[in-house]
Amino acid sequence: MPRRDFIADLAEAQGLPLPLGISDLKAGDDDGQIAFIYTAVDTPAVSITAMIPELSDYPKSHTYMMFCGENAPQSVSSALQDIRGTDRKSVVELLEIVSSTLARMKPDRDGDSQMIDSHMDSDEEADDDLGDLEDDEDIYDSDHEAFGMDLADRSASTGPSTSNDFGGALDRSARQRIRSDLRKAKDAGFKVGKLGSLLDGYNSYVTISIRIAKLGISEEAMQAWQVEPDEYLTLIIQYPNGYRTNEQLQSYNSKHLSANLCMRVVAGKRYKPSLQEAITAFNVRQKKPEGPSQPQEENKCSIRDTFISKPLMSLLQERLVPVLRNRSMGMGWQGAEDWYYHLATSGSNVNPDAVPDKFFGPDISHAVDDAHPSIVRADHYAQRSLLQYSFPLIAMQFLVRHFVRCTDFCLVCHRKLETDVEAIKPYVCDAGLCLYQLLQLGFGPSIEHEVTAQPYVVDLLVSFCYNSASAGRLKDHPDGLALVVPPIDAASYTELGRLVPPTRYKPGAVPKTETPITDVEQSTYNVGFEQARREIIFHDAGSGCPVRRGAWILMKVETIPGYDFHCRVNETAFYPTINIDEPIVVQQRATSNGTQTPATTRPVTPVAAPNGVPVWTPATFQIYNQDFSELSNDGKCISICTLLDTLPSVTEMRDYLAKRHPSELTNWTQRISPSALALLRWIIASNRACIMQVDSEADEIVEENITGTPSKVKVVAKPRERCYGMAGFMQFRFAMGAPDKEQRFVTEVRKTADRLKLKYPTIFAFHGSPLHNWHNIIRQGLHFKNADHGRAYGDGVYHAKDANTSIGYSGMNYAGLVNSRGRWRSTVLNISTAIALNEIVNAPAEFQSSNPYYVVKQLDWIQTRYLFVQVTSDKLKFAETRPLNAHEQDPSRTPHGTASQVIVIPAAAIKSGKPTQVPQPEHKNPNPLKKLKLFGGASHPIVINDEDSGSEATDTEDRKLLLDEPPSPVAAPKKLPVVVKVNRSPPTDFVPGSLDFSTLPIMPLPTYASSGTTKRLMKELQSLAKIQSTTPAAELGWYIDVEQIENVYQWIVELHSFHTFEVKGQPLPLSVDMKNQKVTSLVLEIRFNKDFPFTPPYVRVIRPRCLSLMQGGGGHIVMGGAMCMELLTNTGWSSVSSMESVLMQIRLAIASEPFARLDSRNKGDYGTGEAADGYVRACNTHGWQVPEGFKEMAYGMPGHAGQDAMAGSS
Repeated sequence: MPRRDFIADLAEAQGLPLPLGISDLKAGDDDGQIAFIYTAVDTPAVSITAMIPELSDYPKSHTYMMFCGENAPQSVSSALQDIRGTDRKSVVELLEIVSSTLARMKPDRDGDSQMIDSHMDSDEEADDDLGDLEDDEDIYDSDHEAFGMDLADRSASTGPSTSNDFGGALDRSARQRIRSDLRKAKDAGFKVGKLGSLLDGYNSYVTISIRIAKLGISEEAMQAWQVEPDEYLTLIIQYPNGYRTNEQLQSYNSKHLSANLCMRVVAGKRYKPSLQEAITAFNVRQKKPEGPSQPQEENKCSIRDTFISKPLMSLLQERLVPVLRNRSMGMGWQGAEDWYYHLATSGSNVNPDAVPDKFFGPDISHAVDDAHPSIVRADHYAQRSLLQYSFPLIAMQFLVRHFVRCTDFCLVCHRKLETDVEAIKPYVCDAGLCLYQLLQLGFGPSIEHEVTAQPYVVDLLVSFCYNSASAGRLKDHPDGLALVVPPIDAASYTELGRLVPPTRYKPGAVPKTETPITDVEQSTYNVGFEQARREIIFHDAGSGCPVRRGAWILMKVETIPGYDFHCRVNETAFYPTINIDEPIVVQQRATSNGTQTPATTRPVTPVAAPNGVPVWTPATFQIYNQDFSELSNDGKCISICTLLDTLPSVTEMRDYLAKRHPSELTNWTQRISPSALALLRWIIASNRACIMQVDSEADEIVEENITGTPSKVKVVAKPRERCYGMAGFMQFRFAMGAPDKEQRFVTEVRKTADRLKLKYPTIFAFHGSPLHNWHNIIRQGLHFKNADHGRAYGDGVYHAKDANTSIGYSGMNYAGLVNSRGRWRSTVLNISTAIALNEIVNAPAEFQSSNPYYVVKQLDWIQTRYLFVQVTSDKLKFAETRPLNAHEQDPSRTPHGTASQVIVIPAAAIKSGKPTQVPQPEHKNPNPLKKLKLFGGASHPIVINDEDSGSEATDTEDRKLLLDEPPSPVAAPKKLPVVVKVNRSPPTDFVPGSLDFSTLPIMPLPTYASSGTTKRLMKELQSLAKIQSTTPAAELGWYIDVEQIENVYQWIVELHSFHTFEVKGQPLPLSVDMKNQKVTSLVLEIRFNKDFPFTPPYVRVIRPRCLSLMQGGGGHIVMGGAMCMELLTNTGWSSVSSMESVLMQIRLAIASEPFARLDSRNKGDYGTGEAADGYVRACNTHGWQVPEGFKEMAYGMPGHAGQDAMAGSS
């Protein structure tokens, strides 16, 4: 109930410490009113009342009206009228906004109230104050009936104003603190930017960014994380109610904090996004379109989410400030995070003030050492001599810590992983809930992107998992995903059998079969199956249908033995007959002991139904209702194979996504079961190695940028990095280990090369392992904890100099078993063998053994480079081409491929062989430390670019922001003339005020109004008038004659000066048309609904007439003259959009391709009815939602659905 919610929020606010200056909070005289006292220094106490006109809208869409007592000073009264951002705020949030706004009202030393202008840079000259619009200098006639209030005539004065119209500016000390905080971030090595009126105390954004190349991340890790070295990692901090310091944020409770701080993590080519992009980042609504794809405009947004943006945003928003409170007690980062988690999970039994000593210990981590650049290890909070800390700097350092070290932390609970496994991709801890949240709540990678960009990598991962499960060697299972699978019985174990023969050195060492779990409660239903109609009939029908719509079943048909039918129940309304989707027919495993050709489905000819009479074939089925987590390990392996057998091939999934982009596999409900999809997601997300396709199909588009948009990228591959000498094998680039594994390896290479004076620092050799081991290898890395083939030559990782030797160890001699039972049925690759090519430090004398195999015990001396898999596919043909620029190898230790050919490796694929950069004379640097960072060295093998030569230049306004706050002006004995600096702008033929409004065919004046919307529109119009008075006409591009506006819900706007746009050096076609027809502006009518800003305005062109899209026009102007943009529909509208940004986007849309063109034959005006009809048609065509109340707004009469009687002149 809205009233109950309001009373509860008021009671909660009364029980909390009130914001500064607020006291005596109580309920008002009427429902929906609150009253309180505001007291400030040197200001008498003021009684203030806030009222919600429509209490039924609380707490989702309500607005506030505020007024103060008769004794209130004019400055307080004006400030209350100009408070923004109170809509939909709770009582506590409203009080916070009022307190912060009124606190900024105190006078300067010269006695004048601070003036602000949210649209002018605060770094402009202090004497360039252009006149503000006074509350008593409005833009409407004093007796206008639409508003019921007395409004004075607009003044033409442009001199300095003595009252505050847009709110009080921050005092000098507050502005200086902002500058100081941001300067600390800049001095720490980050780029700093601002968006909005940061120094004016209003809703604004701070951006802190750093180029990825400066973080010391290896190229393999960047590929795995889908980032580019020239991109910026950017933290966007939003301050909805003005800038808040670190001390202020730590004093807020969670409710106050969320109202004053929001953060987003993005990556982009620029160091900061545009204002509109920042707004979108905080207000974007995810849509899941279904059906075939529709043509879409190219996404021109300069920012995108990183691969872990969602977990990082959750971490920053929920934990950063509480963790900082812990750090203020003297803890390090790790101790503060651990104590936060301990408090959060221990309930109320823990005393938060009694912190054990273990949380105050130093941060101990193998990942935080000299291998990371200083900017990653820096800790602003560790500087105990400081009295004030920069929150933007602390937040960015916290972000960098968790971004660079993402593999050290759980992606969901963010605890440090207690494991020795090194991985190049992040994952979750052992908690089942974390795994569930990773995959079910969207914290994991996008499987759609992986399937689209690297389908054969997905095929490889699924095949490895299938082989491991078939062999009973799967060590980890997706227990936390709440999977439901077909029932498992004892007979299934006999059917599956063991696919791994006795190992080479331990005869008979086959894992023991566990006692299977047989769920006796699983029901088997005897039914009839009509294949042609896809219907099932229950001969012994009970009182209710035992299955629900959407459930999956496993059916066996008596006349088709040896096959399982997996299908989804489509309809149960006609029980005892139910309808199913197309079955997935899977051959049972025990039907043949010999080699067979795997196939996902077998086409079965439907039995003909004579004269339409159903032919019911006897069948039985069981429901997918076995809890996966309750099965034994063997039962889980069988269930995993069963589910994977129902999946379509990667090419089928890729084609499905391509035809329906953007779409998700979750929409393919009739083909992929939820359990199979969750299992696929787990296989992809749990892969912690970086595997990149080298080969691709001949007819595929190859794109080497992993961050490409899925709609543009068919396959991501690196054909130029293919090795020569492995004919018949598909190749993948392969990297494992922690993100700094490459650094550690190259460091060892260079140290050993210097110590032994090596000409060839590294050698290459093969490592083979059975297929069922690779699922675990790509998750745990190479180690020698297990001895599958004995250790005749000691402990270590075994390598062969000849590929054929490793192929023997990989299970090639078990090919028959692999083909018949251990291969995923839907595979495209048909993998039979997998071996890795590793790069090793060239010090055989220091190996555990060097003959006949290299046995390397030092794991940091090994780095995986390639994965070779033998495939059977008619579609995949691999050309053997010798690389033009080959990596130079040790002639005495060069490995040999399958045909005893020498392996030739492209130089571009090997990082360790690249010489250290030598400084050129023009790059001399007197600072040795700087030179070391710039050009690399033994301790910094990855070149970390600390210079900004490759960085984007900082905007002028951002550079000014880092300067000290100018001193307060000295009071002068008298007013001096104001000198306004005039910026030169392109000339324009547009003449403001020349439009004859009496000739315009406009819609009838609106009869609706609401106080909240009226107030918002008045403020918008005031703001636009101020911008218009301070910006050159040609630069602005739009004009509103505010003196001609009769109703605040109906505006007339002129768009002009399109000659300022160019297309490939040529004038915009629209500007040429306007010049030829002697037209100086496009006249628009903008109509607002009574629900604005929660519904978008309606915008239409009045004159001149333009060509429709079919006639060769465009510019988002549809037939009838209406502007049809997603921005102006409920689908794309955001209530935080200002009308300034809306006008700017409309003007840009008109100037975008396909360009708007004037109709040279029909020079009349558009009618009101044809515009509204065209708008509705366009919305229906694009699937956009028409705003509620549109007919009332656009046609001018409630419920009118036809053509308006008013037609345009011709």
